Amino acid sequence: MRKLTRPVLRGGNGGNVISLTRPHKRRLRYGTLICDLECSQPIDLLPDRAVESVAAWLKKHPSIDVVSRDGSSEYAAAIRKGAPQARQVSDRWHLVKNLAACVSVQIAKTLAQLRRADERRPAQTQAVQQAQQARAAERMARYEHILELQKQGMKSGEIARTLGMSQRTIQRWIATGSMPYSRRKRPRASLIDPYKSYLLKRWQQGCHTGAQLARELRAKGYKGSPHGVYRHLQTLKASRLTSSKHTSASKLASSIQPKALLTLSASQATWLFFRKEEDLKPEEQEDLRQLRQASPHLETTHQLVEEFLHMVRERTGEQLDSWLNKVKASHLQALQTFVTGVHKDKDAVLAGLTLPWSNGPLEGHINRLKLLKRSMYGRAEFDLLKLRVLHQDQKSQERKKKRKNHQEQQANRLTQPRGMQNHRTSMYLNKGSNKVA
Repeated sequence: MRKLTRPVLRGGNGGNVISLTRPHKRRLRYGTLICDLECSQPIDLLPDRAVESVAAWLKKHPSIDVVSRDGSSEYAAAIRKGAPQARQVSDRWHLVKNLAACVSVQIAKTLAQLRRADERRPAQTQAVQQAQQARAAERMARYEHILELQKQGMKSGEIARTLGMSQRTIQRWIATGSMPYSRRKRPRASLIDPYKSYLLKRWQQGCHTGAQLARELRAKGYKGSPHGVYRHLQTLKASRLTSSKHTSASKLASSIQPKALLTLSASQATWLFFRKEEDLKPEEQEDLRQLRQASPHLETTHQLVEEFLHMVRERTGEQLDSWLNKVKASHLQALQTFVTGVHKDKDAVLAGLTLPWSNGPLEGHINRLKLLKRSMYGRAEFDLLKLRVLHQDQKSQERKKKRKNHQEQQANRLTQPRGMQNHRTSMYLNKGSNKVA
């Protein structure tokens, strides 16, 4: 057996789930796939992820010096027990995933606070206001009727049958002691949202024709109905009428301008934080700008995410301590959980942000394992699955070897001076001309 130097362990609570069940036993079990990173080939498959099993396998291979793994505490304990001489490397993708989960919690918390503090409601048309007032008057009349029936000695069940309402609703209205008011509904995202800024600009330029604006939005990709455009124009018209004569256009724009914090979910905002800015569309860049300006906490979170992603991409692990200190000084409670996890596994995290090794080459073998497992329909045993995962036919090995040699030849040709390449070509031409002569 050849010397093994770079195995990778994949698994843990968030790792790959391998179904090894028989038809009459419907259950799931975790397994461990071990891969040689230097050759990018699987070398073993274990039926579980237990500390004893992994440690026993590592003890049989004392030449291992580097192990890349995910954040599983079981694998960390197994490596310390079975290969104490090996250096543990935390996978960078799992580090970013764990940070994204904490950032999502922080964004959700901040957005909830901003939405509760934002008392501004969009301007409403006169018809909508009249309908709301009519509903409020109806609710007040019904509430007064309920109180009259209660004074007459009727119970909540009898009142509910008389008025055709739910008994639980009657009990809740009586318990409040005043007329119940409905909560303000959170604005829902609509197809017109990405085009509100354009409509406001055209409105300020003097174009108030709904059909014309609807045609312009169609040309820009608007998929909604013209009625959505008309409703939004009525909102702009009502805002214009209710605003004072001395209100500047900039103040009016700020009061009507759609806010990303009202339309984006926490997961969507998190995705904006973790993508490269040059990969974002113009409207996504605008949403990110509005989020960062909406709260100092969001701005600080974005800066911390950018610095950590720079460490991941450039592998500048020496900046980890400085980054951890900045997170502590920010007092962002959701990110403190990530800091605590990093401190528990700091050596492996530092190695993951410094060394080139990661679990990336293993992901393709995991997809192949899933394909093999599903093609067996759960009817075979673990031994057959292991043989199929570790089997590499001669043709595939020859193809890989041929591809590798071809890449080496291309690299050598690029490194050689242009004069040597021309000399080789001329030599071949001379040989050919001699044969013709």
